[in-house]
Amino acid sequence: MMSLATICALAGLIFGSFANVLVHRLPRGQSIVRPGSHCPACGHTLSWYENLPLLSWLALRGRCRACRAPIPVRYPLMELGLGLLWGYLGWRFGWRPELIMALTLTFLLWTLSWIDLETGLLPDALTLPGVALGLAFAWWMGDWRASLIGAVVGYGIFWLVARLFLLATGREGMGYGDFKLLAMLGAFLGWQALPFVIFLASATGAVVGGLWLWLTRESARAPIPFGPFLAA
Repeated sequence: MMSLATICALAGLIFGSFANVLVHRLPRGQSIVRPGSHCPACGHTLSWYENLPLLSWLALRGRCRACRAPIPVRYPLMELGLGLLWGYLGWRFGWRPELIMALTLTFLLWTLSWIDLETGLLPDALTLPGVALGLAFAWWMGDWRASLIGAVVGYGIFWLVARLFLLATGREGMGYGDFKLLAMLGAFLGWQALPFVIFLASATGAVVGGLWLWLTRESARAPIPFGPFLAA
C-alpha cells in the first residue's frame, strides 16, 4: 500500500499539470476548459499519452510531436516542484484536516508565483477565490475571526504602504494583486502570521532583487515581481 506522502506526490504531479494550464491561459484571458490541451505553437491537440505529467515531456524530449516546437522547461518543473511539495506536506501532516488546507494553499501560491514571474500579474481568478477558501477553511477549523482579521489587515497594510509610496514618489510601487495575495495569506494563516510573512518577503525580496538588478544592470526602477517572495 502506498504511503500518504507518495499519494500526495503523485497527485501533485497531476495538479502541477493543471497549474501549467492556469499559468498559460489565465493571463491571456483564455478558458481553462476549452479547447483541450494543445501545442501553443501549432495547435496540435495532445493525446492522453502526450499529456502525462513529467513523463510526456521527457519522452518527447521537450518538443511538440507534431511541429517539433520546444516545450518550455517550465512545464516539467512546475509538475515536479508541486509533486515534491505535496509529497513533503503528506509526510509532514499525515491524515489531519490541516493537510487539505496546506495542499490548497501550496497549489495557489505555486501557481501564482509562476504567473507573477512570467507576466507580472496576480490574477483575481486565483487570489479572490483563495481568500474565500482561506476563510472557509478557518471556519471549518474553528478560527474564522483570526482569518477574517488577517484578510482585512493583509489587504489594508499593503494598500497603505502603496498609497504612502505613491504620495512620496509619484509612482506606483506595488500592484493591487500583491494586496489580494497578502489578504489570501492572512485568510489562510491568520493575522498573527502576517508580521513574519511581510518581514521574510521584504528581506528576501531586497536581497534577491538587489542581486538581480546588479547582475542584469537593470535600472533601480525596473519592476520586480513581489508575489514569489510573499509565497516563499
